[in-house]
Amino acid sequence: MFFQAVLVHTVIFMVRLNFVRFTDLSAVEALSLQLGDDTIIVDGTARQALVGNFKVRFLSCMVIEKRGNSDLQRASKDCDIVAVRGSSPEMCSWAANAKGIGLLLQPFSAEKCFLDLQTANVLRDNGIFVGFLFSDFLECEDMRQAQLIKNASMALKILTNAGVGVLFFSGAKNLAQMRASKDMSSLGVLFGMGKEDALKVVRENPAMFLERAAV
Repeated sequence: MFFQAVLVHTVIFMVRLNFVRFTDLSAVEALSLQLGDDTIIVDGTARQALVGNFKVRFLSCMVIEKRGNSDLQRASKDCDIVAVRGSSPEMCSWAANAKGIGLLLQPFSAEKCFLDLQTANVLRDNGIFVGFLFSDFLECEDMRQAQLIKNASMALKILTNAGVGVLFFSGAKNLAQMRASKDMSSLGVLFGMGKEDALKVVRENPAMFLERAAV
């Protein structure tokens, strides 16, 4: 009986969460239903733009590219999710310490990993999750792609050692780049995670993230 109760709880609260970077909602909805995703974070949208009779749940998001309180205040007011692009050590540190940020994206480049353990500890303490975007790896080739994977692996190791919640997304900029969220565990394996740990990230972290974000 206890096992049955735990199983029912897991099924009810499992979320198939993805993140996209284009705003053709009807097309995103149609493909998301085919892929089995039920909740989609849409970059570049305000909350009121996502009102409608949709069969998937859309969440509005603004990705902040530069440090500044004006963008942060506007995003906090207009969007469900406030994210920061981790394009430098300074951006990662700012994201870890600023109030109202829920998600740090891609804290690395092909040249360098921008995280250190101190910043990762602050991310953990403030309940900020870190997202890895599959589409960025699709757009790189040869040596640059290999370096991007290397630095992503380094970032993931720092984050997991610190106990930071991580998320794996398609990060699609168009329909061709969309992938099912359930298949994103392959990213974790690519970056050095064990298969079961990567599956656990995909199965459990999205619900924890949404609960933390209160959406």
